[in-house]
Amino acid sequence: MLQFMVEKLGEHLSAHGMITDIVLRSDRSLVAEEELQEVIISFAASEEEHVPVASIHLFSLPDQASCEVEVEVSYPGVLGSEQNDQSELFWERARVMIPEISLTEKRRYLEPGKMAEAVMILDYHFVVEQPITEDEELQLENVLERFSTDLGKLVSFSKKAEDQRK
Repeated sequence: MLQFMVEKLGEHLSAHGMITDIVLRSDRSLVAEEELQEVIISFAASEEEHVPVASIHLFSLPDQASCEVEVEVSYPGVLGSEQNDQSELFWERARVMIPEISLTEKRRYLEPGKMAEAVMILDYHFVVEQPITEDEELQLENVLERFSTDLGKLVSFSKKAEDQRK
């Protein structure tokens, strides 16, 4: 299922940005004697520095006929007094597309009162099933097309906001 999803996402995402990396992780538990596999696809609107980057994590579920898709879109360098306003604006716009999306903000300080770095992360997840019938395949194609379109918009948010400020 993981290979199938990588191929399908590659087809759909290419119209909305670029895949910058694909990593296969395999973790073997020494206690439970099981192996977990995960594919991480990095996706961005462009190769420019300081642009939002999406990490798409694909996990094969125990039945091997379904896959969990977890998405994190990181917005680096959101600093200053506009940070809260910008975070809320991004989150409101994202929730219109994906109602279950959540927001996490991370700040790093080198000394009290002196923020060195801030990152805003929007994330959500969903599960897809291996299609068996033509109807199921068509439904999956629709889900992946909508996902790709939404993700393309999410990785373009800060670039559009930056362009509007200029």
